[in-house]
Amino acid sequence: MSRLRKHLLPALPLLALLAACSPAPPPASPPPPEAPPPAPPPPHTLPLTSTPPQALPPAPPPPPPPPPFRSDEVFRLAVRGGHVIDGSGGPRRRADVLVRGDRIAFVGDVDPSVRAERTIDATGAVVTPGFIDAHSHGAPLGDVEYALAMGVTTLVVGQDGRSPATRIGPWLAKIDAGKPRVHVAALVGHGTVRSLVGAALHTKPRPAELQRMRDLVAQALHDGAFGLSTGLEYDPGRGASMDELVALAEPVGARGGVVMSHLRSEDDDRVESSLDELFEMCSKAKARAHIAHLKIVLGRGAARAERLLARIEKARTLGLPVTADLYPYTASYTSTAVLFPDFARPPSSYADAVRSRRHELAAFLRARVEKRNGPKAMLFGTGAFAGRTLEEVAAARRVPFEDILIDVGPDGAEAAYFVMDEAVVARLFVDPFVMVGTDGGGGGRHPRGFGAFARVIEELVEKQRLVSLEEAVRKMSDLPARTLGLEGERGCVRDGCGADLLVFSPGEIHERATFTAPHRLAEGMRFVVVGGVVEREGGKATAGRGGRALRFAGANRR
Repeated sequence: MSRLRKHLLPALPLLALLAACSPAPPPASPPPPEAPPPAPPPPHTLPLTSTPPQALPPAPPPPPPPPPFRSDEVFRLAVRGGHVIDGSGGPRRRADVLVRGDRIAFVGDVDPSVRAERTIDATGAVVTPGFIDAHSHGAPLGDVEYALAMGVTTLVVGQDGRSPATRIGPWLAKIDAGKPRVHVAALVGHGTVRSLVGAALHTKPRPAELQRMRDLVAQALHDGAFGLSTGLEYDPGRGASMDELVALAEPVGARGGVVMSHLRSEDDDRVESSLDELFEMCSKAKARAHIAHLKIVLGRGAARAERLLARIEKARTLGLPVTADLYPYTASYTSTAVLFPDFARPPSSYADAVRSRRHELAAFLRARVEKRNGPKAMLFGTGAFAGRTLEEVAAARRVPFEDILIDVGPDGAEAAYFVMDEAVVARLFVDPFVMVGTDGGGGGRHPRGFGAFARVIEELVEKQRLVSLEEAVRKMSDLPARTLGLEGERGCVRDGCGADLLVFSPGEIHERATFTAPHRLAEGMRFVVVGGVVEREGGKATAGRGGRALRFAGANRR
């Protein structure tokens, strides 16, 4: 076939060639009658001669196998001349990539005569799988340029106990009908199903309610959800007991899904006990465990991270599959509710708490904020004070910062909290079971939503050299794909994989989003391909719509 290198004739057997090039051995003299016969030469050796055999060139390699396509086929896309990083963590290699429809048809050396509707010159660049945002709050049918610009081609939504919709099946159908620019995978949220059955906050669900919750989870899994998410630091998840959590995780375990959990607490003095709760839940339910946005609030130093990772590794040695995601920043981002005491949060009345226990509430908030690095470490992201720190607002109004928080309330704003240590974040990131999740979307005032994946390449790979580019790509593609049960389907550059591809030079990737300008697109991706369709080219959006709703393999379809 024209694409192949010339076939070489198979080499003659080495023994025959060597014998042909050597003089015949002299005839052996018969031994004396009383002497035993000489031992025969070892097998596969030549008899000694007075002159050595001529040196022969090494046998040529076997010819390459025939290509898995017709010589007259016209492919949808050809990516030529790049160095492929296939997502496995293995070394990059020079290879071309052919795309047929929405699938990779061939990876290897492609003859120039092979034709394609579109050819991308990847000379001087790497070709990688599209990245998977393992923890997204994005809207797949909205503006997703923030994701595509940093190489994200799949969003995993339904996080922190909140489903993307009350019914997963119709929602996935709506995504497909809307022709998204990225793929989307959905989780069913514990908090959502709890609310749907009318279970009261902080009370044990009645048996009929719990059964209905189980049925809703099972239906969502059947319709294509990849697992269950929990948000145990938020309402209504805060009131869930172990029995309730296990009951809802059991259908997930039975279908091979994953439980992705926002832990009950990520604080330095409570994170281990919160991990133990997740591990007990998933062990009893026989479900895979995944820790959302792994962090240690106020933890200090790499040794502290090592202790936490040892706790996780112990669970793995006992047979529980455990993975995690994180965003590579030292600030978290969530609602102001995380600062308030239980007596000022549902089901308690906040107005009653302010009226009857204001002094106690103010003292609690002051101590809580001071422990979390003070008012300067809290940057409002929404509400009337967006873009200003709590310290700046209090100074401008000339009131104690706790009074500002009482006025805002537990549900009045979101904020960034600078409460993580860089050494802890770095050590957690390099763990081989930790992937990347933005915990963001198109809104909010944290740069992670627009920059996390670019930051990994620019900061952690190129500048700090924490991991190789190959390992970083694995963490952003193959690892989340395997966590979801999509191995061989997404997150890979191999024959048969979904054609989600990136072409870039790592030195050209830059995060541009900051805490003061969080909505700047990352730059540097030369080409972003989703489902065989070019979605971004040269830093510009195209009219392509190659994304679709992905469905859990347990539903017998994707």
